[in-house]
This record gives sequence, C-alpha cells and structure tokens, in this order.
Amino acid sequence: MCAYRMCTFGGMLCRVVPVLWLVLSVVSGFNLHAERPAVYGGPEGSYFGYSVDFYRPTPESSTLSVLVGAPKANTSQPGIIEGGAVYYCPYPPNPDSTKQPYSCTQIPFDNTNNRMIKVNGTREPLEFKSHQWFGASVRTHKGKVVACAPLYHWRAVKVNGEKDPVGTCYVAVQNFSAYAEYSPCRTNDPDPEGQGFCQAGFSVDFTKEGTLVVGGPGSFYWQGQVMTAGVAEILNGYSLKAVLRRVQGEKQTHAAADTHDDSYLGYSVAVGEFTGDSEQGKRQHFHPCVAVINSTNLTFIMNFTGEQMASYFGYSVAVTDLNGDGYDDVLVGAPLYMERERESKPKEVGRVYLYLQHSPLTFSEPLLLTGTHTFGRFGTAIAPLGDLNQDGYNGKLTDHNKCFSEPQACGLELGPMNISLWNI
Repeated sequence: MCAYRMCTFGGMLCRVVPVLWLVLSVVSGFNLHAERPAVYGGPEGSYFGYSVDFYRPTPESSTLSVLVGAPKANTSQPGIIEGGAVYYCPYPPNPDSTKQPYSCTQIPFDNTNNRMIKVNGTREPLEFKSHQWFGASVRTHKGKVVACAPLYHWRAVKVNGEKDPVGTCYVAVQNFSAYAEYSPCRTNDPDPEGQGFCQAGFSVDFTKEGTLVVGGPGSFYWQGQVMTAGVAEILNGYSLKAVLRRVQGEKQTHAAADTHDDSYLGYSVAVGEFTGDSEQGKRQHFHPCVAVINSTNLTFIMNFTGEQMASYFGYSVAVTDLNGDGYDDVLVGAPLYMERERESKPKEVGRVYLYLQHSPLTFSEPLLLTGTHTFGRFGTAIAPLGDLNQDGYNGKLTDHNKCFSEPQACGLELGPMNISLWNI
C-alpha cells in the first residue's frame, strides 16, 4: 500500500511517498514469487523505501544486496533531527525476524554534525542537516554508490546568513570504505536567481561509464539544471574543510532566458544511448517536455512534449532497450494525466508514454499505457526490471492497437497506488 502527495514548502519542492517496499525473490520458471516475497522493514515514520537500488560490491561478485533510502530517519549525528539515512539490506533477508527485526544496517555516509562558522565572534552553524531528506535518491553503478539530500541547507555567503536549500550528495566506493561529499550548488551564486534553491540530488543517475549525473530542479528561478562529475574526481583531494569546492572536470547546464522559469530541469534524470556515437544522452523533465541532453557538452539535442498541460509529463523517466534491437527506448510518466469521459467530468488516472528508438534520435510515435484507477497516479515511478519472463527481451512487443484500447491486455495491473507489471 502506498500513499502519495505533492507539496511545496518555502519555495522548495518535495515528494512525500511513504511506502511498503517489497523485493520479489527469484525462482525457477518465472521469477516473481508473489506468495513469499522478501520483505524489509525500517524505522517507523522514516519513509523507509522512498528510494531503492540493488548493489553488488564488484561486477564479478555473487553477493547481492538492496540499498534502501529512509529520508526521515533519525541517526546518531549529534544535534541532527530526521537527517535521513540509507540502509544496507542483505538479500535474501534474515528469515528469523526475532534475531534481527529489520535485517538492515545503516550505511555511515556521514556521521558528523553541522559544521560551524564564527560570525561576529559567535559560533553558528554553517550548514543545516536536520530534515535534509538524505536518502531521497539512491543509485548504484559497479560498486559505486551515491545518495543525496535535496533539502540540505547551508548558510549562504551573505551578510544576513540566510539558509539556502542547495542540496548535497555523498558518494561511496570500495564497499563503503571511502566516502566524499559532492554539493555542486553550494557556491557563491545564492538566492533563487542563482543556485540557492537548487536542491541538488532531487534526482541522480550514473552513465554507463560511471560518471555521476545530478539533477537540481530549483536553480535559476526553478529553471533547474543538470551537473555531471566523475566519481574519482569527487574523491580525489576531498576534505571536510573544502566547503566551496569545484570538482575537476565537472559540467553544468546554465541559466536560460526567463521564459524557461519554472521548468524544473533535472526533476528526473535517466541515462541512455541516443546519438549512435557512444556518447550518452541524459533525459530530464523540462516543462512541459522531456529533453535529451548530450553528455559531452550538456547541449540540448531534442525534446519530447507532453500532450496535456499539468499532467506532470516527465515526473518519472526510464531508459532501456525494450525490444532487443540494440537501441535504448524511453518511457515517460505523466501521473496526473486526466482522461475525459465527459468534458465536465475528467478522471485523473495517469499515463506512461513509450518511445521506441528505431535509429539514432529517431523515435516512434508514443505507445500509450493509461492507468485504470481514478487518482491511482499511474506512472509515478518507472523502473526497467529486465527480462522478467525470460523470453530474451526486456519487454515483448504485442498488438499495439490492443494496448491502446485495453491497457490491461498489455500486462497485469495489481491495483491502484500499487505496482503494475507491463508486458509490452
């Protein structure tokens, strides 16, 4: 069971999704075991399960675990309230729940309290980690891990010491033996017109080569921006004392004309191959469309535009090769999409758009997958789960016309505010 709502607070974006998260275990024949799922639990009220990803220490390792974000968890950090946490959960979990109630342990990304600064002879906080939502986003790539706190504030470089929600992330490597902070919007460019409301880490991903991609939808009067940096460069020379630090080789998108205000670029990010030259593109929400950005120079290549204003087209994006033709395909969620039985009575059901890539940057008209439950917000989250039915495809193409008229025929829907499996 899931509950969902959108909100804004003090000019900040927030996503509140308390969930019960299930890991469906692998069995022979068909690899979803609905009767005996592996279930993990976390501290009550922590939003345990807000973000999840699988983790292997090395590509060759046979050990698999699950990383789970709990952005409202309390930690042992001195003086920090609900700083948020990320948990390491072995897979399969401990079957004896009496010995280890949650079978998960907190990863020590950051054990420190707020750094301090002297102001007129008085020590005051330089940063504010309480209620920062650490663990709101978690991603892994070949032993590398990143977890972010998009509501992390710091004392901007101003006389009045105003707090800016710049966001911050932590990367971990070598099986969590080395850590470093990456806060690309903690700069000398404060306030809403700069990077002061950036909320870096609202979304995050890795390229196939392992370069970190961070979305910050609040920069430049909520135009938003995207930042990329190498993990090795983030770790190299890292120091807690380096509050204002520009990572070597870092790239950022910059402010555009004010007509692009409130676009929320970086609200959601996913990485794939779109140009046919081994240079990957990143897809981000850019109101009211989704933009493809070249990873080499962060220039915009093309856009996909939603069909309905306020449908939140681009709230979620995912990239995977669904039909096995060697080209990455794109799925875009619009969870507030409204279907109209009558003009006076719209139904908010949500919709997912599937764009099949036939050749570099050549996509089909979207295949539409529409929710069937009013206020179900279908498309809030999309994840490429791979070849579930073991037929050799990440997805299987069937009768497109039937999918348009009967979405249930394309898969199994498990109910509103829950998980749907689609066989495309």
